[in-house]
Amino acid sequence: MKTTSNFISNYVLRFPSLAILSAAIVLPMLVPKPVRAQSEKPFNANFITKFTSVVEGDFLHVTVTGPGQASYLGKATAFTDSQFVSLIDGSITATYTLTGSGSDTLTIDFVGQGVNVDGGVTFSGNYTIVSGTGRFAGATGTGFLVGGALFLSPTDGIGAFAIAGTISR
Repeated sequence: MKTTSNFISNYVLRFPSLAILSAAIVLPMLVPKPVRAQSEKPFNANFITKFTSVVEGDFLHVTVTGPGQASYLGKATAFTDSQFVSLIDGSITATYTLTGSGSDTLTIDFVGQGVNVDGGVTFSGNYTIVSGTGRFAGATGTGFLVGGALFLSPTDGIGAFAIAGTISR
């Protein structure tokens, strides 16, 4: 009897696991495609940059470029020639293109706030992935961007920024 009892209890213990596994495999196939969510994954990146700037009215127009590392892109380059900083309230907007070694790109919009510090600025805010190419066509995502920059001359300098958030592709 003891053998039968152990067999039955082991079978009963395995059955719920088998049912859950089967449901996990079958149920996603039954959900209509429009209802299925894209898989959201962590997305992180960091870049070391150099920049040039020009005052245009009440804004600082900044061009930024630099190498770094990004999730799923690997070694990458960040570039923008459309970063604007309000000289009145410190608000920042930018569209960055992150290009991986295989030429796939992610385009992110950044909206944040800058704070003046001795010789430079710190900044933080939110990013949204707005497009991509290659493996990242149709990518979406959101997260946080934080960084800083130091002026080496009245118009040029160096900086760094990091990104932490999500990506769906």
